[in-house]
Amino acid sequence: MGTFVHMSASGPAADAVEHAIAQAFRAVEQAERLMSFHDSQSELSRLNREASIRPQTVHPWTYSVLRRALHFATLSNGLFDISVAPLLVEAGLLPHTVGSTSEWGNWQSLELLPDNRIFFTKPMLLDLGGIAKGFAVDQAIHALRRGGCTEAIVNAGGDLRRFGRAPHPIYLRRSTGPVQVAELRCGAVATSRPYKSVPDRLAQPIGCIIDPKLQRPWNGQGSVMVAARSCMIADALTKVAALAGPSCQPLLDRFGAQAMWDSEK
Repeated sequence: MGTFVHMSASGPAADAVEHAIAQAFRAVEQAERLMSFHDSQSELSRLNREASIRPQTVHPWTYSVLRRALHFATLSNGLFDISVAPLLVEAGLLPHTVGSTSEWGNWQSLELLPDNRIFFTKPMLLDLGGIAKGFAVDQAIHALRRGGCTEAIVNAGGDLRRFGRAPHPIYLRRSTGPVQVAELRCGAVATSRPYKSVPDRLAQPIGCIIDPKLQRPWNGQGSVMVAARSCMIADALTKVAALAGPSCQPLLDRFGAQAMWDSEK
């Protein structure tokens, strides 16, 4: 899904830890195969091609993420919106797709049917990059816990979750370098920053928050960090917090989440 994933873990049995890490990476790989916009063979790509023609059956993971995405869209009055992919394609931040149309539906055109089936009432392009990375991190953490690890951390490009006894420092990246802003023992954080290309870099960042109301990339200053009990929640709420600012505090409270707005670049 366009980012690197880093994991570290420890536990009483080294062999068990190694096996748990392997299982955790398999979980991330499965989430990638199911929900990556960049993979033309993923379930998400199949939905984007065919779900407006006939209902499509998907994996329970995909169905769960879509259900939660709709929940966040409803609660945020559309600020969290997985149907902004056409704008990301137009900006060159997502790959072009076959069968594009100028009459795209929005998140309200997505129907969740029984038996893990999905239908689009209008043609749509969905991008799950704003929630599926957090979901993948959560699944990796679950695998590490099941594998007997007593301490672990999974970081997917700033979407981070950990558990263990010792607190872990959390940093924000500023122009002067990383600055520690918190400590995390158990739970998750996600960080979002405005998109900015760097002309002298070969590899450019591909993440971008689209303001669905203004139909353009968010051009805020600094960064937004959200802490929550799961990485999927933190991942989704960073987009809402970035676009809404502190006025989204009631929604953060609903999920037991906390946000920090950092105005320094």
